[in-house]
Amino acid sequence: MAERQPGLGPCLTGEYDVRGGKATDFRFGRVFWSQSTGAHSVLGAIGAAYQSEGGPDGVLGLPTSGETTTPDGRGRFSTFQNGVIYWSPSTGAHAVRGGIRAMWQERGAERGDLGYPTTDEITNPNKPGVVQGFQGGTVYWSEETGPKVVEGDILKAYREAGAENSELGYPVTDEIALDTRRGAFSRFQGGAIYWSPRTGAHVVPRGPVFDAWGTVDYERGRLGYPTGPLRNTAGGQVMEFEGGRITVSGGRAEIS
Repeated sequence: MAERQPGLGPCLTGEYDVRGGKATDFRFGRVFWSQSTGAHSVLGAIGAAYQSEGGPDGVLGLPTSGETTTPDGRGRFSTFQNGVIYWSPSTGAHAVRGGIRAMWQERGAERGDLGYPTTDEITNPNKPGVVQGFQGGTVYWSEETGPKVVEGDILKAYREAGAENSELGYPVTDEIALDTRRGAFSRFQGGAIYWSPRTGAHVVPRGPVFDAWGTVDYERGRLGYPTGPLRNTAGGQVMEFEGGRITVSGGRAEIS
């Protein structure tokens, strides 16, 4: 295999043991082999990303392919036993694996609306789950919710609210388009974020304001979309909408 890939450069080591197989180092990369995967090279930016994931000792395991050009001609990728690493000039090299990888591939991988990965998978130290950035949005995953995409102005509002570490928690849906004035919303464990071109994106936490809004048919009703954040007052809470406001006092919500 090394003879077919002169780009590896001269051989630097003999064959040595790695977890699950064997490896040999070359000036510009490494070749890994196992009985089940065969021999494959890992080099360049993808090789660096592989090493940052722990190499053969990490979660990705051994390579199952060499570098392959993506169908759009702009990037490259290598597959591994437990994931894949994609690279493009504008995004760099990042591994995608597990539930996020399965969802990403179902949406067309780099040819879909998410595009190439822009970050590695990041584990949340405060709440069990992971997050990974893509060109077209950010994917949040937890055991309870699975992988969900948050994008655009809704993503900006979600981050400003504290993202998954806030009272909203993890997303439980992808962004859902609404018929009312070309709006959209995403549901979260602790509420929702609604957006429209006219009003922007605003968090509506689960609670008395959200419940009262529902009694008048949410954005489809006379109140329309929220126009500002939920504000705490001396006596309770208040939130402004296109067609009025909801005030909470003593645990009771009033629409005006």
